Amino acid sequence: MIVQRTIKLTWFIRIDGGNVLFYILYGYFVCALHLIYFIEYLTFPAAEISVFGIAVAILLGFRNNEAYNRYWEARTAWGDLTNASRNFATQITAYIHPPNKQEVSEVASIHSELIYRHLAYLNALRLQLRQEITWDELKPLLSDREFQAISQAVNKATVLNHWQSQRLRELYQSGWVERQAYIYGLMESIKAFYAAQGTCERIKSTPLPRQYGFFTKAFVWVFILLLPFAIVQQLGWGMLPIYVVLATIFTVTERIGSLTEEPFSGGFVDVAMSAICRNIEIDLRQQLGESSIPAPLEVKDGVLM
Repeated sequence: MIVQRTIKLTWFIRIDGGNVLFYILYGYFVCALHLIYFIEYLTFPAAEISVFGIAVAILLGFRNNEAYNRYWEARTAWGDLTNASRNFATQITAYIHPPNKQEVSEVASIHSELIYRHLAYLNALRLQLRQEITWDELKPLLSDREFQAISQAVNKATVLNHWQSQRLRELYQSGWVERQAYIYGLMESIKAFYAAQGTCERIKSTPLPRQYGFFTKAFVWVFILLLPFAIVQQLGWGMLPIYVVLATIFTVTERIGSLTEEPFSGGFVDVAMSAICRNIEIDLRQQLGESSIPAPLEVKDGVLM
């Protein structure tokens, strides 16, 4: 996620640098062609091209609005995970207590087990959404047996949340949790995790309908290729800088929409899931009363991952 207010030149080059070079060469070619041959039938009426440009702009606006809606829904899902995680940790420390004095020494370890498994769940979901190939980040959060077992799972986040629900049921059946707290508290939190996870998976697995992206890009390029022929008669060589600026505006806008519609791609416009997971870890470990707390992730080159 870009958090810097100004856009770096390197980001712009990554987004549309190659196209700008093409516009300069293509605009120069059209100007030279018009100057040398002055072929009138190669030009187009400016009024008609401007109407076409307005239609393309409307289509771009619709597509980019839908792309932003996908991004915001993804960010909202991770906001829900943050709130539910804090509530879950509070429920664990408030609701889970030993049924007799002989088991008091086990309270801290059970609280830590549940919260660390939940942290593993959040990080597993993040890694799945970004399609990472390594899972070593989960190892410090799970027992050796659980880590070995989770390595074989297809949907690791779902399995971890399922294990969590099984462990809570064991604690309920052993008398560690009261019925009301178990059914209407802890299990409701598990349900909230699944709901947010499902939202993220739906966004990841269901792209914006490809016809929108294809035809939007196609119409943008048709407009860009026709534009210099519509303004070269009036402006001559002065057309070149104006054409480069106008074409860049359209393709940058189209490219931003294309990037934004994939909020879990792992790129620099991604939802900052790593930072969110770290912030949740900080909150939950503080709720456990731990003194050794990791620092929040820092912004690197204007980007927070």
